[in-house]
Amino acid sequence: MDKIACSVNSLYEKYPYPSLPIRNENDLVKKLHANVMSKILSSAGLDPASLSGKEILDAGCGTGEKSCYFAYRGAKVTSIDLSCSSLAKGKKLAQDFNLEVDFNRCDIMDFKTRNRFDHIFCMGVLHHTNDPYGRFRVLSDMCKPGGTITIGLYNRYGRFLHRAKRMWIKLNAGEDIDRRMSFVERSIYGRKFKNIHEQAYAADKYANPYESYHSVIEVIRWFDKNNISYIGSYPHTDIGYFGSFLTQLKWFRSKNGFFIISGRKN
Repeated sequence: MDKIACSVNSLYEKYPYPSLPIRNENDLVKKLHANVMSKILSSAGLDPASLSGKEILDAGCGTGEKSCYFAYRGAKVTSIDLSCSSLAKGKKLAQDFNLEVDFNRCDIMDFKTRNRFDHIFCMGVLHHTNDPYGRFRVLSDMCKPGGTITIGLYNRYGRFLHRAKRMWIKLNAGEDIDRRMSFVERSIYGRKFKNIHEQAYAADKYANPYESYHSVIEVIRWFDKNNISYIGSYPHTDIGYFGSFLTQLKWFRSKNGFFIISGRKN
C-alpha cells in the first residue's frame, strides 16, 4: 500500500463511509434509489430491472450499500475496498438482507480476476488515490465489450470553494484526523455530530488527507484512450470543450463539486 493509500485508508478504518442508515427494505431499495442510485444508473442509461443477471464490479464499495442494492436487483456482484471496517459493515448489511455479494479487500491496482464485467461502478474513489488514471485503465480492462463503466469524481471547478475550506481546516487543525474532526464539529457544524452517517460524511468531506480534482474533458480523454464511448453524465453536461467548460463554471456557482460520468466499452 503506497503512502497516500495508507493515509486515506486510516481515515476510512476509523470512519467507515458512507454508513448510510439502511434499516429496512424500503431504505435499501426505494430511498437509496431516489437519493443515490437513480443518478448513477441514469448516467449510464440503465434502470434497476436491467441489472438482473449482470456481472457487476463495485470498485471502492465502502460500506456496501450500492453493492447490496445491485444484489437485491438480481446482479452477481463483486466488491472491492481497502478498508476492513467498511467491508465488515458491507458484509453485515448483505447478511441482514440475505444477499450474496463477493467482498474483497484490495487496491484496484492489485485486484486479480478472470471475470469481465457487464457494468463497473467506481464512485468517489479514484480521486483519493495516487494514480486515478492508472486505476481507471485497470478497471476499463475488466469491462466486457458493450459493457459500461461509471465513475464519480471531484470536479476541478465545482470543488474550488470547498478546496479553500479544506485549506482553512488544515491551517487550523493540521494533518491529524481527530484534530480536524474536532475542529469541524466546532467551527462548521457548531455541535456534536448527530449519528454515525453524519460523522462519516464529515470525515470524508473535511478530514480526508488526500483528494485530486478532475474535469469532464479529462475523463473523455481517458475514455478515448481506452476505447470507451461517452454515454452520459450527472449533472448533464455537453462533452465539447467549450460547452463542458461553461457547464462546469455553473457547477462552481452551485457548489456542485462531484460529477458522475459513464461510458460504453467498444
